[in-house]
Amino acid sequence: MEFIAVGAAILVIFALQNYFYQKYAFRDLEYHCSFSTDQACEGDEIELIEEVRNKKWLPLPWFKSEITTSRWLDFAGAQSVVSDQTRFVPSFFMLRSRQKVVRRWKVTCLKRGEFSIDQVVLVTTDLLGFSALSKAGESGARITVLPKPIGEDELAVSPRYITGDIMVRRQLVADPFYISGVREYTGREPMNLIHWNATAREQELMVFQNDYTSRQSVTVLLNMQSTEFEQHEVIRRETVENAIRICAGLFDSTLTSGMPLRFMCNGTVTKGSRQSIETAEYWGREHVEGLLQMLAKLQLHSTEDFGVYLDNIFSEVTSTDIIIVTSFVSDALMNFAARKEQAGTNVKIFTLTRAPSRFDGRNIVFADFDKEEQP
Repeated sequence: MEFIAVGAAILVIFALQNYFYQKYAFRDLEYHCSFSTDQACEGDEIELIEEVRNKKWLPLPWFKSEITTSRWLDFAGAQSVVSDQTRFVPSFFMLRSRQKVVRRWKVTCLKRGEFSIDQVVLVTTDLLGFSALSKAGESGARITVLPKPIGEDELAVSPRYITGDIMVRRQLVADPFYISGVREYTGREPMNLIHWNATAREQELMVFQNDYTSRQSVTVLLNMQSTEFEQHEVIRRETVENAIRICAGLFDSTLTSGMPLRFMCNGTVTKGSRQSIETAEYWGREHVEGLLQMLAKLQLHSTEDFGVYLDNIFSEVTSTDIIIVTSFVSDALMNFAARKEQAGTNVKIFTLTRAPSRFDGRNIVFADFDKEEQP
């Protein structure tokens, strides 16, 4: 009888602890995860911070969080599982009564983009592991990973003139700071333009001759097509990623010169959208930071054929300099460049594949990258 009583008592204890854990395991339990920063660059190492607080008297000897995130966030030391574009990371804890535990993961940002902790599942058991209990945890951590700028010297964008201004054939208002000579007074010039020394020498009214100028500015045009006959979805993904990194380097290089910068692209930051990107012309670190964030969000598909896109925006591109970053060189692209050069615009082309020999001698730079294609 004593054995039966002891056995019954043990069963009652097991049942009670199981009941208590099922009812109170997740009560007064707080879980929170966040990144150490909301913005990083490709290759940077950041931290994912997990914080678990058990605010009750009931201990949790076995507690696990299952984190679901992007495969492009690499967790150092974690036995994670990668499936397609997703990474699953398990994290184990042992929580005593009224204890707080903070765990910091070292995370390497492998690729540009917007990433988040998509889902967190919290799992625990009773003391003997008879019952598996689960609950969804907070999963609001987000980070924007900027593309790593290409820092090669040939990507530097420098003003062609120290002052940042260049001569143009025609402008609405002449620039009083650019004086190219003197000419006869016509009666329409203000008195402050009279050149008194030349007037005394020539014995007739002479005035300063001012040239028309325009401040130098640059438009960066990015082609999101990786091949000439591609339909929307990018085929050579790493090639286009390298083109994006070149654009990031070009944006950075304008900071030292202070040139106004504009970005245009036959791509979009919204999945499924057909609205191409066109920014205002501006300068400064804040403007460049916004452009880099836009590059981070670029979707790997094109909104329209690049040749058609160039025809549509021809009259809208009014900068003194145009830089085209493309995975290939086509007749439509070279026709656009030739028309712009005839209008007095300086055009430079960065290509990720060698241009056909018929385009030799043009202002084309071949950017060679020894990288394997990534899925």
